[in-house]
Amino acid sequence: MSFQRTELLKRIPKQGWSVTTIEDADSEWPELEWWADEIWILQSVWSPQDCRVYLTFLVDPQAPIHGRQKGEGIWAVKASLKRPRQWMWEEGEVYLTLGQGWQQMLPGFLEDVAALRNRIPEGYSAPGEA
Repeated sequence: MSFQRTELLKRIPKQGWSVTTIEDADSEWPELEWWADEIWILQSVWSPQDCRVYLTFLVDPQAPIHGRQKGEGIWAVKASLKRPRQWMWEEGEVYLTLGQGWQQMLPGFLEDVAALRNRIPEGYSAPGEA
């Protein structure tokens, strides 16, 4: 997953996002669900700048969990306007599988993530705002 992670970190700023926080078991967020290897909180630097997106790296539900090291068994990444509650797809989320062919699908995924800026629901407040 390190190559995919590096590629995402390189391309996200070109789409008008900055990574403000990375939550993982090694950070101050050790209580991630078993299915979340890490969560990046993206802040839009383009309009609307109050938009934040959760980019969650998903652990394969069929991978061995006990003894799993960070970055192992990752099969996909999903983006959502709210902190994800489960590993399965929910309405309004976009996915990128990280297996074979992921590089060809990456531009479309990044376009879908950018499109989340236009899907901010009424009454939306970014994390940390009331």
